[in-house]
Amino acid sequence: MVSSNVLGCLAIAFIYSLAPQQSPSQEVAHPIKVTFAVVVEGKEPFSAEVSCLPDDTCSLAKHNDLGIDLAITVFSGSEAHGKLSIYCSPNPCSFRNLRSRIEFFGRRATVDILSGEADSGVTTLLVVRQRSRIGEVLISY
Repeated sequence: MVSSNVLGCLAIAFIYSLAPQQSPSQEVAHPIKVTFAVVVEGKEPFSAEVSCLPDDTCSLAKHNDLGIDLAITVFSGSEAHGKLSIYCSPNPCSFRNLRSRIEFFGRRATVDILSGEADSGVTTLLVVRQRSRIGEVLISY
């Protein structure tokens, strides 16, 4: 004969199995293939393809010969939107917005690299410095 304790456990297990299962609140993110090329004046251009997860910063290139560290964040959602960041050493560089980060829209983008240190903070310059274009980054995903 089956004891009442075992029957109680079976009843609880049966009720638990009838309850709807909770689905994870976040779906598994699929990697996005990002193809990029970096062209710097006077240097050999380079290109590659990397797989990046949406909404995470992904290192595109850390090119020691050029002194460039490039990273991208591709945002999830229906609109193609991302953020590109750059760090150059020993010669500092920035993007056309005078910052080390720039947002882009669309699945393809061409972004100029300018010589000179990126502005920081919220200061407003009294004189706008002309910065020479030293290269560009081409992105497609």
